[in-house]
Amino acid sequence: MQPAPHLSADGNSARGPRPTLVTWEQVRRDIRAYRNSAQPSNVINIKEFCFDDTNNCVYFLATDPARFKSSTLFVVELPKVERSDGKVKYSRDSMKDERTAPDMDEGRNENSKFDGELSEWRPLLPEPWLQENPTSETLSREELLSKERRRLALQGIANYQFEKSSGQILFNYGNGVYVGRIERTDTTINFTPRAITSQTFSNFLADAILSLPFRLSSHCLHSPSPMSNPNPSFFPSTASPSSYSPSSSSNSSSHSSSHSSSPSPTPSGSPLMATTATKSTGLGYSLPRLDPKLGGRNFNLVAFIRDRDIWVTTMKGYETRLTFCSEHPDARREALSCGIAEYVMQEEFHRFTGYYWAPPSVNEYLNDKIERILYIQISEAAVGLVLIPRPGSHGEVEEHHYPRAGTNNAVGDLQLVEFIPRYDSGDSEVAAFGPVHKRLWGKASLEKMFPWSEYIVRFGWCPDGKSIWAQLLDRAQQHTAVVKIPVTNFMTPMEYEVCGDRADEAYMEHIEIVFEERSDTWINVTDICYFFPHVHTLSLLSQQSPSANHSCNSPTKLLIPSERTGYRHLYFITQPSPSSPYNLRQITSGDWPVVDRPIFVDSVRELVYFTAKKDTFLETHLYVASFSPSADPTAIVRLTKLGYSHVAIMDEKCEKFLDWFSSTEEKPRCMVRYLEWRKGNIFPNVSERVGVSIGYGFVEDEEKGDGRLEEKKVPAGEFFEFVNSDGVTIYGCLYRPENYVPGRIYPTLLNIYGGPKSQMVTNDYKYPRLLRLFLASKLGFCVVLIDGRGSSDRGIAFEAHLKNRMGTVELEDQIAGLRYLSSRNMGVDLTRVAITGWSYGGYLSLMALAQHPDVFKLAIAGAPVSQWELYDTAYTERYMGLPSDNIEGYRKGSVLYWIDKFPDSENRLLIAHGQIDENVHFENSERLVAALVKHNKPHVLQPYPTERHGLRHANVAEHFETLMFFWLMNYL
Repeated sequence: MQPAPHLSADGNSARGPRPTLVTWEQVRRDIRAYRNSAQPSNVINIKEFCFDDTNNCVYFLATDPARFKSSTLFVVELPKVERSDGKVKYSRDSMKDERTAPDMDEGRNENSKFDGELSEWRPLLPEPWLQENPTSETLSREELLSKERRRLALQGIANYQFEKSSGQILFNYGNGVYVGRIERTDTTINFTPRAITSQTFSNFLADAILSLPFRLSSHCLHSPSPMSNPNPSFFPSTASPSSYSPSSSSNSSSHSSSHSSSPSPTPSGSPLMATTATKSTGLGYSLPRLDPKLGGRNFNLVAFIRDRDIWVTTMKGYETRLTFCSEHPDARREALSCGIAEYVMQEEFHRFTGYYWAPPSVNEYLNDKIERILYIQISEAAVGLVLIPRPGSHGEVEEHHYPRAGTNNAVGDLQLVEFIPRYDSGDSEVAAFGPVHKRLWGKASLEKMFPWSEYIVRFGWCPDGKSIWAQLLDRAQQHTAVVKIPVTNFMTPMEYEVCGDRADEAYMEHIEIVFEERSDTWINVTDICYFFPHVHTLSLLSQQSPSANHSCNSPTKLLIPSERTGYRHLYFITQPSPSSPYNLRQITSGDWPVVDRPIFVDSVRELVYFTAKKDTFLETHLYVASFSPSADPTAIVRLTKLGYSHVAIMDEKCEKFLDWFSSTEEKPRCMVRYLEWRKGNIFPNVSERVGVSIGYGFVEDEEKGDGRLEEKKVPAGEFFEFVNSDGVTIYGCLYRPENYVPGRIYPTLLNIYGGPKSQMVTNDYKYPRLLRLFLASKLGFCVVLIDGRGSSDRGIAFEAHLKNRMGTVELEDQIAGLRYLSSRNMGVDLTRVAITGWSYGGYLSLMALAQHPDVFKLAIAGAPVSQWELYDTAYTERYMGLPSDNIEGYRKGSVLYWIDKFPDSENRLLIAHGQIDENVHFENSERLVAALVKHNKPHVLQPYPTERHGLRHANVAEHFETLMFFWLMNYL
């Protein structure tokens, strides 16, 4: 491939002459050649690791080398080890030599073998099964939108649930739901899943439906129904497998914008009506089954979402509906859903579910057979509808409930559904269900006790199962509280009618505020929340009345993060009783952040393992701290090696961890590290004698040169840092052109995101995320990345620089970085700078050309916001406040405010946008273009009729890349 013609300099000048134009076909040919040469020769995208200590192995998702676009399950079996006096060694029967563990300093070229044990990983699903069960080429709209929110690949297995006590794995694949049990032989691990195929209803299901026994609340002379034991691990996971919170299920839901109770769906607690509704259901079974979860006392049931309701099925496929939102008499107007996280909860708070099974051993406490599911019922009746025309569909439109800044949010209501399975004497499968719905009422409801609350951003079961917890957030996102609610507070309408409001005060007393915080900027919601199991003690009062035995007989303890010191750190909370204030003790401290990733808790040794950026803002590492009462919050030990960024997942006992690490120069590698404890030292060390290097089965082929194409195409980049005019250190990364000659300057591409919740300059492997930028380097451009103020993981003050003034301050650091590089003669040509970005980066690309046309010669903006009033409530109001409270900020933060400042010369503004983008609506670009036309400003708009917020289709991506580089090579 030849470099761009205009990049060749003559012998007398540091800058080459103006080029002759390159053709579209030349650009397309170069792009195809580069992409073909850079095809991955081994697996790159690996995620969702999970230890199976029973079978001594690790499961994870990865891209199958034989199916480049299809993600599937893999397994690696680990050697047996023994522990003695805190030390670890290989077991004799593992038939392994005890030798030095893999060292990260060795094997700097990943094609060389590592010392130590090498365990190969292989597909968990057998090839015959994959051949018999091909992935579906078509997905329902619900499945597509769910994957859009999670930024998941369209094909293959996107997530899975491993339930360790039963050894089962559940996953979606194509249009089906599959479950199977891990089987261990002397030599290997076998797994053959079977499809849960929907069966038609038969009369015995309806005839056998049971009603729950009528039981009054504890304050109306009846006993409670507490729960116990942890949830199983669910993937994709963002928390410790030992966590007893939705963070171990990586899910959530939301709360209301107005504080009236959400409408109750039929039957709203009436067993009779539930029976009738179940009997009359005749849904088509082609509707997708979303968000499946294993549950029940014996993990022999699967709950899932279908048509906005929660359903449950046996392993044989006999299904029953548990909620009835879609059958509400005015379902369309009320826009009800049960168990689903609404749009902003998924997109802006990263919560992707709205329901959780009760812990399986809850029945041991009550000695009952009731199954329970906690869920949020959502009403989007007050949320505005956005209609998105489908091009070429003869007038068809997509309807999306989308709350724009300053408008109404969805209304959420925490509820329980309880049902009694009936087991046939000759069949172990469930035969009947009888759903009863419960909620919080009166003064003890969330909307009455916490009228300031707007969102339920996190919720789940406490480990003892007798209570649930929820994290509430106000609309301004400056006030949050974590509350703990006894399950006995939930009642049916009939129960509440009998109790009346005389029990309200008693119910209110048992709702604990275990953490509360306010911020002058905003509160960043995370998945870090760990509730410690209670040490159960049975009091005399509780023996006389089980209803009195709430969580008050032992203190509530949890670990939670806070940015109250300016950086996110961990805190240990103890609350002796519901009526007493909680005690807050800091576990970590310093001018560095704990990262929003899983934490792992060793309750025996009083240690917490977490990911942070303590040593450098450019790398993530695994650290350990103590939460014992006498611990020093500055005494923190790093367990991973500098020079890499690490993703670490620990086993349940916190005795080993899987380390997935890489740098800009080295592609990802995977190792299992074992921890050891020396006498007198509370913190562990990583074993120097035992360790496992995990690799795919063709490492030897790579050594012969078969796997080297990919690494040859990935430039390492150079980190740089400078101090801006306010004395703040800013980090950046420069990729020099492939044909770089010292002393010469080159056309420069500034790739920008620039907004919150993002950090681009990190020491990790960038392939294939930055493949487009590597292509720019190949074609002869300098490529620059800069994390200016407003980006994440630098402390709340650094991030809050843009508060209430988005679009007006972010570019200062970007321009300063370009000038710094030029002043150091690092190849940047300040007279030929293009800026490009997508989403918020597209927005800033537009702002850059309008506000600084003398600095930026050309802008390529993808899916840009043009007016913040068009974007959603949660994101926009977090950083800009309400439109009515920040009129000037919204006015100057609009691209349209700067429309007359866009340049009058042609070939300087290119806009690309998917026409069915349900995130940043195409209307943003329509309004922008209308304003550009009104002011007679030259521009080019490239719409993509088949695309949403990202470019999913390969032919569309190729077209955009061709268009982008055609512009850069001809007009920069």
